[in-house]
Amino acid sequence: MIRISLKHQGLVLLLVLFCFKSNGQAAWDLNLLAKLNGGPEKSDRFWEAYTNSITYVTVGTPLLVGTVGVLKKDEFVKRQFVGMAGGLALNGFVTIALKYGIARPRPFVSHGDLIFKKTEAGSLSFPSGHTSSAFQWATSCVLAKPKWYVAVPAYMYACGIGYSRMHLGAHYPTDVISGAFVGTASAFASYYINNWFWKKIDSRKKSSSLLITPSF
Repeated sequence: MIRISLKHQGLVLLLVLFCFKSNGQAAWDLNLLAKLNGGPEKSDRFWEAYTNSITYVTVGTPLLVGTVGVLKKDEFVKRQFVGMAGGLALNGFVTIALKYGIARPRPFVSHGDLIFKKTEAGSLSFPSGHTSSAFQWATSCVLAKPKWYVAVPAYMYACGIGYSRMHLGAHYPTDVISGAFVGTASAFASYYINNWFWKKIDSRKKSSSLLITPSF
């Protein structure tokens, strides 16, 4: 499994930010979006359903893992649930902070003559929250089960979410690229923090058991 350090992910995110011109829009970003958006159709039911599925997937997966852990009384699975839920929360916090910190308008707002709105979307564009959630979910799944048969469908689904956001006119390509890095970084950060936390807990339990064990 390829591991990308948080430092390198941060550098890529900074490079994406520098792609913006002084008015907040690079020409290639808008031109590519116009091609992916595809035309003035009122709606696209398939991609709307696909893009909206992310909420059920990202919330449902940790709940399922947590339920399995409780029912089977499996401590390892319970800990995976904590890591997944933590990654979901961290990703949401970072994504919202960036959205309000950068305050980039939606493409159909800034370029309504060229980009057509095909789904409901909030007021701020950068980064893509749907994409960050999708990549946080995919990376969390791969970290929990680092197998190709998990990684391939998970990341294919996440890439599909990213494409759907552009096709529906909700996000620029740079929004989607940045969302992918934010989501991936959030999953890695939560994974390492979660492991560190449980190692501390296990270490304290071990120390406590040694203290109360009588010696003869």
